[in-house]
Amino acid sequence: MYRATRRRRRTLGYNQFADGGGQFAVAAQRSDRKWLKENPMAQAARYAKTEKGAEEISKRRKNLDRRMRTMLILVDPAKSAAELAAQAVQLGVPPDFLQTMVRDGFIAPVGEAAGSADGATAEIPVPKDEFARFRKAQAFMNETIVNALGIRSFMFTLKLEHCATRADLAAIAPDYIKALRKGTDDAEARVIVDRLRELLA
Repeated sequence: MYRATRRRRRTLGYNQFADGGGQFAVAAQRSDRKWLKENPMAQAARYAKTEKGAEEISKRRKNLDRRMRTMLILVDPAKSAAELAAQAVQLGVPPDFLQTMVRDGFIAPVGEAAGSADGATAEIPVPKDEFARFRKAQAFMNETIVNALGIRSFMFTLKLEHCATRADLAAIAPDYIKALRKGTDDAEARVIVDRLRELLA
């Protein structure tokens, strides 16, 4: 009887151990998305990784689980909070991920959101030349594959090191996607690959 009831709850999505609170987590996520939708300034806010955030990615300190670290990698001043929130829904990370990462020092607001009392704002870095765009795409591929596979990503990272252009990166993208899927589920892989396509376009 107990097993049957537990299976039924899992089927309905109410198992409190499955997603951190079942229907309560879903309700919180909907509430957070509604708040974001009703606040244009919050939607337009942009964030950048701090030194601590970059270190969490490069050294894999394990302060964040894999999905939250993937979300940290995806944080980019080129993306608005609304765009990041849409990716977060697909990844299944907590709806307050931005607030959490700001609070813990992994990211910080940039542009108008970072304005101080004297009106100063942080500049949003935007890669302008081709080499900068290549380096950004290469770093993204390296960070995401290492996050997904850990030490098993070694052979692929060697391929990355031999790339010199975005065309080179595009050429090994099929191998990247194949390797990525070994350490992620379909939803996470889809979000990462979509972002890679943007970086290589």
